[in-house]
Amino acid sequence: MPDHENEQSPTKLRRAAQVANSALVPKGVGLAVGQFGRSKQNLSEAWHAARETRQRLLKESKLPIKTVILTDGTEHDLPTDPAERFEFLYRVMDWSPAHHASQISAARRAKYGSIVMTILSFALVCFMIFNVPMWIAFLLIPTSLTVLAVGAATTFRWALVEYQYTQRSLINFKTFIVQPKFFRWIFC
Repeated sequence: MPDHENEQSPTKLRRAAQVANSALVPKGVGLAVGQFGRSKQNLSEAWHAARETRQRLLKESKLPIKTVILTDGTEHDLPTDPAERFEFLYRVMDWSPAHHASQISAARRAKYGSIVMTILSFALVCFMIFNVPMWIAFLLIPTSLTVLAVGAATTFRWALVEYQYTQRSLINFKTFIVQPKFFRWIFC
């Protein structure tokens, strides 16, 4: 009889371990751990494919743009200097000094309008958070942050356009950010 108990004891131990595992570890956890390993492999493959695609597109691209074809069919080489690019735009668009001044004031008005609408929209959404049921307020909080982010981006865009027109230089946003009076251009 003692030999018979020793033969069944590993079976009993396995059965007890299975029962304990099923009670302690939900059945989906094992599946989730297996899927995590596969998803990690899938993610690394996707990142590798994205990097390869980006490298291929960069090799094939024609950026930065060096020539432009106008509506009359003539092709012009674009200057590399931002100030010369603006002067090229000025000539191509056939602007007069009065029209240039109106472009500056229009960009400034759009910037101020963007600031005002951002503040009003953000304040309205924040006010609504306290006047609606709690479950709706949870939806309005991300909405208010989105309104604030979009308004800030729009304000930045119009400040950059105003700076470009005022300084007569088509600079990029990175150059604009490092300007010594950056916040003056945003809010004034």
